[in-house]
Amino acid sequence: MRKKIAIGAARGLTYLHEQCDPKIIHRDVKAANILFDECFEAVVGDFGLAKLLNHEDSHVSTTVRGTVGHIAPEYLSTGQSSEKTDVFGFGILLLELITGLRAQFGKTASQKGVMLECVSNKTHNHTFLITIN
Repeated sequence: MRKKIAIGAARGLTYLHEQCDPKIIHRDVKAANILFDECFEAVVGDFGLAKLLNHEDSHVSTTVRGTVGHIAPEYLSTGQSSEKTDVFGFGILLLELITGLRAQFGKTASQKGVMLECVSNKTHNHTFLITIN
């Protein structure tokens, strides 16, 4: 089921980034924004923070918005949002799916979250093998 959720979310982001014209940068990819349709297929939802971006443009400069722990560090530092910022949020979503932990972070951007600490410790001792078709 977790793999199915990850694939559905990945397909949704691929559609937003590559098939929409103009492309859509979601800016708040997280578990709460992955919804299920009537067949329990995962779909990307909640476009309240989304921005439109022409395909020839590399980024859009905006006020930083999103959920702490899911915001890409370069977006925090530059205010420039792109597909890469959505991919960072998707990576955090994948870590949540794999570990079963929530991305709980401290009040400041520099504080590590429990989930990232867990993954960091485990990757020193084990290798994660993830296959998504």
